[in-house]
Amino acid sequence: MKEPGKAQAKTVLVLVVLALMLGNSQSFLAQQQQNQGYKQPVDPAARPKVRAMVDAINQRARELGLIAATDDDDQAAFIRRKLNGQLSEDFEKLYSINVEKIATQSSAASLDYKTLSDATADLKNRATRIKYSVTLLQIADKGEKTRYEENPEQLSSMLPELSRLINSFLGSPVFRLNSPNDAALRLKASRDLDGIIKLSETINKITKHSSKTAASR
Repeated sequence: MKEPGKAQAKTVLVLVVLALMLGNSQSFLAQQQQNQGYKQPVDPAARPKVRAMVDAINQRARELGLIAATDDDDQAAFIRRKLNGQLSEDFEKLYSINVEKIATQSSAASLDYKTLSDATADLKNRATRIKYSVTLLQIADKGEKTRYEENPEQLSSMLPELSRLINSFLGSPVFRLNSPNDAALRLKASRDLDGIIKLSETINKITKHSSKTAASR
């Protein structure tokens, strides 16, 4: 059984990393996206009071019984640090792939199927790892599951939707608020993450099929 302290410690480190990373990554896309009428993805590093955000999520996790009251031993701490590094990278990549690949392709004159195929495969893998690593987001969802049709004609509308889901997830208030009634926020973030996984998979299948079709002509 997983120790709850491991998952929460990973979440805390991710929040700190998000607050420090990618300060200049949006600037080279801003003018192009403005001209195309595209809404720039949210940079989580722009969120104020990172320390308060970390404190809030720690407190909320304690209230929910998701982290242990005592520290892990040295060996467990070593393993936790290794896992933290992977989780931090996954959060960074969600942001950078969205800005550099998904947002760019959303406003491109023509789609690069290889770029989209690689990007969505990476997104799906990383979002799936986050789903099963961050205890705070593991919440029961009895609502209707969103499904995406593998229709190449809808690809141009799927890309902005994928970017919106990533934007919504990284900007979720659950990462910065301390509320006794934040179950709805956790559920929303969890649904956004599921949407990223499913839509990435659907886009990946469409782009792979489209690449094969184009190559056979």
